[in-house]
Amino acid sequence: MKILFISSGNKIGTNNGVSSFVRSQMDSLIKQGEQVDLFPVVGHGIRGYLKNLKSLRQQIKQGNYDIVHAHYSTCAWLTELALCCLSLKKRPKLVVSILGSFPCISNKGKLKRRFVNFSVSHLWDKTIVKSRRTLKQLLLNDKVEQSVLLLPNGVNLEQFTIVPQQKARQELAFEKDMKYVIFVSNPNRVEKRWSLAENVVQALNDEQTVLVPVFNRSHNEVVKFMCAADVLLLTSFSEGSPNVIKEAMACNLPIVTTDVGDVHERLDNLEGCFVAEEDSAQKLAECLKQALAFSGRTNGREALIEQGLTTQLVAKKLISTYINL
Repeated sequence: MKILFISSGNKIGTNNGVSSFVRSQMDSLIKQGEQVDLFPVVGHGIRGYLKNLKSLRQQIKQGNYDIVHAHYSTCAWLTELALCCLSLKKRPKLVVSILGSFPCISNKGKLKRRFVNFSVSHLWDKTIVKSRRTLKQLLLNDKVEQSVLLLPNGVNLEQFTIVPQQKARQELAFEKDMKYVIFVSNPNRVEKRWSLAENVVQALNDEQTVLVPVFNRSHNEVVKFMCAADVLLLTSFSEGSPNVIKEAMACNLPIVTTDVGDVHERLDNLEGCFVAEEDSAQKLAECLKQALAFSGRTNGREALIEQGLTTQLVAKKLISTYINL
C-alpha cells in the first residue's frame, strides 16, 4: 500500500517542520512494511496554504497513492482541492485526522465546526478523531458516524523509555531538595495558558517547587525531563487527545491537568494523576499539592499498554482502516 501523509510543515526545530507525533506515526507505518511519503505544507493563512496547491497536486498525480492521509482540517481542505483538480483514473482515498477539539468560544470556532461537519459528511472518505469529546462535538447522524474512527495517537515506547529519576536529575543539574513541575509546551501558545500554570505553582506558596517550561527539545531531552520531574502540569483550554499526557504516562510521571480532550479516559483510576474539577488556579493548585505529596512514580506505562496506545498497536489499527476503505 502506498500512502501520502500531508501535514503542516511550519513547526520550528523539527524534521521537515512536521510535528513529532506525525513523524512518529509515519515511522510506525513504515516499520509495518508500508510505503509512506510526506508532503509538508509550508506557509500560514489561506494564501500561504494555497501556494502549496500546485506542488501537492503534482505529487499526488505522480505518486499513484492508494491513500492520502491529511492531518489537521486545513490540510484536508487543501488536499481536497488538489484532488478535485486532478483527472485520476483511480482517486486515492482521503483520510483525515482531526487533532484537536472545538471549544467554540467564538463565531469563528463555530463556523469551522460547521465546515468540518460538512466535510465529514460529504467529502472525506474516513475521519479520525482523537477523543470522544470531539466525536460528540461533530453532531453526526448515525449513517455518517460510521465513517468516523476514534483512534488516539500512540506513544513509541522505544523512544519514551524510563530513566532512573536520580540519574535524570543529575544529568539536568536539578537540585536535590527542589521539586520540579514541568510544562511541556511553548509558553507563547495561547491555548496552553502558561500564565495559568505560573499562577497554579505560585498558589502553592512553596519556594522549593519550581515550574520549568520544556519546548523545542529532542525526544531524548523530553524523556529526560519527564523522568527527572516530580509532576507534569497541563493547563490547556482545548485539546484532542494530548500526546504529552500519554508520553508522561509512558515515563510513569505524576500528572495534573485541566479537563480537556480524553484525559479522564487516559488517567482513570491512575494513582498520582489528577484532573481538576474546575478550570481555576485554586483547584489545579489543590491537585498539584496532592500530586507532589504522592512522592513517587505512577503505573502510567502499564495503563498505556492496557489501553492499546503504543505506536505499534495504533499503526496496525490504522492499516486495517486503510485496507477496509
